[in-house]
Amino acid sequence: MNRVLTHTDPVCSRCNPSFRMALVLLISLILLSLGFAGADEDCVYAAVGTTKVIDHDYPGLELFEQSFHLRWTHDSTIVYDSKKDAANKYQTTKNGSLLLENLQLDNAGTYQATIYDSLGNHMKSTVTRLCLLAHVSKPRLTHTCDGTSVTLRCDVVNPGVVIIVWQHNGNTLPGQTDATLTITKATLKPEDSYACTASIKASEEKSDDVYPECTVAVSKPRLTHTCTDASVTLRCDVENPVNVNVTWSRNSNTLPGQTDATLTITKATLKPEDSYACTASIKASEEKSDDVYPECTDDDSSAVLLFGMELWLMVLILAGGGGLLLTLIIITLVCVCRSRRQHKRRLEEEEEMRLAPLTHPTR
Repeated sequence: MNRVLTHTDPVCSRCNPSFRMALVLLISLILLSLGFAGADEDCVYAAVGTTKVIDHDYPGLELFEQSFHLRWTHDSTIVYDSKKDAANKYQTTKNGSLLLENLQLDNAGTYQATIYDSLGNHMKSTVTRLCLLAHVSKPRLTHTCDGTSVTLRCDVVNPGVVIIVWQHNGNTLPGQTDATLTITKATLKPEDSYACTASIKASEEKSDDVYPECTVAVSKPRLTHTCTDASVTLRCDVENPVNVNVTWSRNSNTLPGQTDATLTITKATLKPEDSYACTASIKASEEKSDDVYPECTDDDSSAVLLFGMELWLMVLILAGGGGLLLTLIIITLVCVCRSRRQHKRRLEEEEEMRLAPLTHPTR
């Protein structure tokens, strides 16, 4: 059984006025929030500047032609009356739905359609609450490169309660609803396009397609050359050689078809006045090496190698080693001869000492 609290109720008698006031405010806020929530759910959304048709939810009304009386009101103000053309602020469609063109914020509110028959009897009433939202702006898509990843950012001028959806090559990426999208450079391809779509309840806009690129300035090439018996090989070294295009030039004239990191020319075509250079380029920048005048001396080309070293150097090393070895052998022989001589002398002295009593008897 429900209990009704009155001023004489013992429970309420223990409540002070401040508590009762707080309780009333709390209940009022709850009811107010529920009311706003319900109003939001009942809203029909449209964007400012667009056209909206509000239906009266009475199918087949156009079949009655002039045998009915239709009246539309906006916040209790008559905006259309089929019996009074002078009172019509808006137009209707063939079936009597209200046509609102170029919507503005003051068009928001409650619209009611009331339908009467030819005798003036009420047939049906329909209430629609129209809520207007500012048209979502076209997103601007930018990207930044950092280390091994690329971050794309979808910027919207009016970002309040905007839903973001990302597309990769025209296909929606599931689960990607943040304002930023991070991808790894390893998965990034030159032909990949990305876009984002910003939407609200009343409108949506898509950004332009973006093909993100991450490039760094190419370093200046370093040109070196090596000589062989009949040719000269020039090498173009670049610190960051990934996706670098190399072109060669001789006497400032580009050599067609030469795009490798090395260039080989014959000594027969090499002239002292010929200069060579290489140019390294990427999509964002290019750098040219210093001019080089390759020279190959006869000594350099006809040098005889032994065990990977020039012959004269090896002869010098072997001669020095042989001399050292001969010196060690001589010292060893001298030491052996002296040792044998000393050993022989010691044996002779011992023999003399042993024969001495025999040759010189005691008296």
